[in-house]
Amino acid sequence: MRLLDLALLFFICFQNTRSQYDKQADIFVKIGMLIPRTSPELIPLVGYGRTASAVTLAMDRLSEEGLLPGVNFTFEVTFEECNEHTAVGYAIDLILNKKVDLIVGPPCNAPALDVGIIAGFYDMPLWLWGMTTSAELSNLPRYPTLATVTVNSYAYGIAICAIMEQYEWSQVSLLYTKAGVEQRCVYFATDLENAINSRGDKIDVIYRSEINIRSGNMKAIMGSVRSKSRVVVVCLSTASEKREFMLLAHDYGMTSDEYVYIFPEMDDRREKDLSSMWKGNDGRDDEAFLAFKTVLLLDNENEAKNKFMANFSQAIVGKMDEWPFYCNSTCQDNPTGEAGRYAGHLADSLYLYGLALNRTLSQIKDRKNATRSGAALLTNAVGSFDGYSGHVIIGDNGTRVPVFYLLGLNSSQLLQSFARIEMTESDFVSKFVPLYSSETNSIWYNRAGGKRPLNKPVCGFEGNDCPKTFAETYLKFIIIAVVLAVVIVLLTIVGIYIFVKTRIAEQERLNQMWQISIHNLREPDYSKGSDGARSQRSLQSGIYSVSDRFSLADRSLGEKYTFYYYNSDRVVGEKHRSRIQLVKDDFYEFRQMRQLDNDNLNKFMGFVQDAPEYISVWRYCSRGSLQDVIAKGSMTIDAFFIYSLLKDICNGLVVLHNSFLTCHGRLTSSNCLIDDRWQVKLSNYGLKGIRSMEPRTENELLWTAPEIIRDNDHVGTKAGDVYSFAIICSELITKTSAWDIENRKERAEEIIYMVKKGGLTPLRPDLKQMQNQDINPAMFRLVTDCWDEGAHHRPKIETVRSLLRGMNQGKSTNLMDHVFNMLEQYASSLEEEVNERTKELIDEKKKSDILLYRMLPRQVADKLKVGQSVEPEAFDCVTIFFSDVVSFTVLASKSTPLQVVNLLNELYTTFDGIIDTFDVYKVETIGDGYLCVSGLPHRNGNEHCAQIAKMALGFMRSLSSVRVPHLPNERINLRIGIHTGGCITGVVGLTMPRYCLFGDTVNTASRMESNGKPGQIHLSDDANHFLTKVVGGFITEPRGEVMIKGKGMMETHWLLGTVHDPPSQLLTTDIVSKKAENDYKPKSDDMMLALPAVARPVRRLSASKPSSIAMVDGKPTSSMYVEWKKTYNKKNK
Repeated sequence: MRLLDLALLFFICFQNTRSQYDKQADIFVKIGMLIPRTSPELIPLVGYGRTASAVTLAMDRLSEEGLLPGVNFTFEVTFEECNEHTAVGYAIDLILNKKVDLIVGPPCNAPALDVGIIAGFYDMPLWLWGMTTSAELSNLPRYPTLATVTVNSYAYGIAICAIMEQYEWSQVSLLYTKAGVEQRCVYFATDLENAINSRGDKIDVIYRSEINIRSGNMKAIMGSVRSKSRVVVVCLSTASEKREFMLLAHDYGMTSDEYVYIFPEMDDRREKDLSSMWKGNDGRDDEAFLAFKTVLLLDNENEAKNKFMANFSQAIVGKMDEWPFYCNSTCQDNPTGEAGRYAGHLADSLYLYGLALNRTLSQIKDRKNATRSGAALLTNAVGSFDGYSGHVIIGDNGTRVPVFYLLGLNSSQLLQSFARIEMTESDFVSKFVPLYSSETNSIWYNRAGGKRPLNKPVCGFEGNDCPKTFAETYLKFIIIAVVLAVVIVLLTIVGIYIFVKTRIAEQERLNQMWQISIHNLREPDYSKGSDGARSQRSLQSGIYSVSDRFSLADRSLGEKYTFYYYNSDRVVGEKHRSRIQLVKDDFYEFRQMRQLDNDNLNKFMGFVQDAPEYISVWRYCSRGSLQDVIAKGSMTIDAFFIYSLLKDICNGLVVLHNSFLTCHGRLTSSNCLIDDRWQVKLSNYGLKGIRSMEPRTENELLWTAPEIIRDNDHVGTKAGDVYSFAIICSELITKTSAWDIENRKERAEEIIYMVKKGGLTPLRPDLKQMQNQDINPAMFRLVTDCWDEGAHHRPKIETVRSLLRGMNQGKSTNLMDHVFNMLEQYASSLEEEVNERTKELIDEKKKSDILLYRMLPRQVADKLKVGQSVEPEAFDCVTIFFSDVVSFTVLASKSTPLQVVNLLNELYTTFDGIIDTFDVYKVETIGDGYLCVSGLPHRNGNEHCAQIAKMALGFMRSLSSVRVPHLPNERINLRIGIHTGGCITGVVGLTMPRYCLFGDTVNTASRMESNGKPGQIHLSDDANHFLTKVVGGFITEPRGEVMIKGKGMMETHWLLGTVHDPPSQLLTTDIVSKKAENDYKPKSDDMMLALPAVARPVRRLSASKPSSIAMVDGKPTSSMYVEWKKTYNKKNK
């Protein structure tokens, strides 16, 4: 048998390389499987011969859905019988030797816990299925690459807690078995206690015990349960064990209506009925059925109601002899022809990996490493799908989020779902959803009277604590008192009930109109730019816009108002420091104020009593207060504007004076609020009981009538409102704050004292200086009447309103129309200013474009201005120029930094002027280095080399005019290198972008400069070829082979000048005297007098002669030189 197993394993390992996808795929995924094969206990559940072909179903589904095209799957099967020691070794072998991309299994708790740590170390994805119910597997920091489609036992524990809380059970006994190689009940017991402990003191495990149904200590265990609880959670491995246990409970008299037994079903299948549990061959089925009436099953929703469950068991058995396992009937060892109970889990596990891999491949560029990136795959496994084991939801920690059902026998002796327990994806918070309308007729129908079992029986667990009844204690008095007591009690109860209910209903109806809880007020976000911040600034502006000459006590008003959101509406809360006992009169006032509604009254929203301070809640007005408008001075307040605002204030006062409030009492320009339609709304009225205990602030007293100040009246009068109205009129007329407090020499307390003192000529705000023709003169008379010293001499508010209407002289009273007319005038005056600003903008844009074009090529700059990216561009042939100031460090050491900057500025200004005469682009200057190029960004054919050569000669000749002011004896000398070749250009960087050149041509040109000589123009062989063969007209001299760093030996040349230059203008490699030139007599072709090195003014020479002079050992040949000399002399005659 051992040899057969090895042969079978060898066959599987080498035959499973077939893929159900394209054979030309570029991604190969190797999946390692740890699966039991020989354990009798595990074969019906997770045995290889009954579950492995679920992999084929998952692969077929992935293929049908078009997922993972171009991915080849191979499988490495290792038989492991749920032993943690061998599982760890096999897992390491799969990772290190077999190089798998995914490990599926093991399907048992103990080995899965160990293998999960190994997988996390190697970032290897570990996909679990089967009986891996331990809650420790959902510990994401400990198992960062593990995902499981099995519901863990901690979720069962949370669901049981939800059941106990729903039915008000707080004491439970826990019985479990260690039977079975998987030992799920042991993990369940631990996780259940952890779940109960997480609920605090609500539930207690009053008794816990491991049980063996056939052991002799069951009687003692059942006795302990009977004496401690009536709710029992029992975890057993098989249905036969459950039947034996319930018969045992029946024998001990523990299946009465007082008892409830909860069985967690973790076998991944829901029994269609309980017949398999309560029916047996011992003739006790009737007793077992009665016992099972007290049983509730907690089962995970696992019946997949989709197309994938059709003929699932037959498909599992039928595909075992197909790819990739090729397991025949002997290999399957499946005489019943049924699929393993957890086969659906295995299919879901492989399908989940396919979904996660499909998402990961779309995110990670390194597609080959994406297949085994455990952390990335776990992140992409989060989601839900309809699987073979039900609707699968995977949470952030890689654990399946379950939905439980509470099941029991109904009146038809069939299994029925009585409730659903839902879990959240993040923290397993449960929600109990009853599936019945009445407990009595459903879940407890088989109990006496349909009553729910109690947590503790009325007579105690032992039946000895039954309380004595009244009749037993006072039997001799019962006949006399029973009738009288019953009548009195009934009458009293009925009377009290009717009275209390009516009173409460009335109070609720009346008070709910104005009562606001502080919990219903939400403070806004005051972060920068938010609506809350803008509203808070608008709110506070009315508090702080008064003169800085007010006292610190007035500044504290900023703490009196708070901005809130109430039912998504913006409101303002006014805090009241006096917390008096509210009485019926206050409640009546609140109700009336809540119903008070007028266009010129700010809406009173309600009153908060459950805050540390009383808060009256008012509707928020977006434009602030009238005081704000005056203080800002941003609006043109003309006569019509003043009239409209005063009309609104007057209308609001008329409503208040004719209402139950009789007056406002504390009218100021700060509580005259303005909404978005520029309509004035009076606020902060009423609340007399509370305001009577709140003294007026020094700021408020500026608007308060003298008699109210003298009487220290905190409530106010109608005549006092008229006086306050006059002070507000003075603010609008003078367009200043009350009493023009900023410009007065008196302080606020002095003004208040003089107003209180009164006299024949009482102190009032000055109106004379602001009188003008725009305001009706009658307005000034009205104001003086309203603030008369005698309260009885002041006109009533209705009279004031009539007088205001007469001042308008029948004109339109629509303020919004007036505002729009003003805006049209502003628009016409702004149009001319906009045109002028536009012209200035165009001029500035031209200046910025000029500066930009000096920094970058025009075509590059134009692309950057419109936000386009500048793609790298290749140029086949350009000429690059490098120059360097000889002995610059010596000059710099003899100069100050400022002198160095001035020297370089003068030198490069001279060079820039020369560049402008040629088709050359200046790339950059770095210190004393100078980099130029021709042929890009504007292509100029073959002229680029000639342009650079002429520019270089111009640089050399310009040095004669450059002086070092602070070092008269020093001269500037250059070393120049030129090379011709191809290069790439591109813009580098986002901040201060640079137009840069890339390529070996740049490096070679730099080497030409660094290997040159002072006062010489060093050419590469390519540049020399262009100047002498392609373009022509230039005189060069071979230098010979030179060792160039990074290039090796190179043939280079010196540029001496053009054929149009006289000999005195040519650059030479040796310095000779003028006399030597005149006395020269050629003797042979290999001797030649060197030309002078100092550049002098030139005359152009005819270009009809050869474009170059042959050189030998660095000197022109005599015959060519004589011919060239004759041509030059003839030209000069």
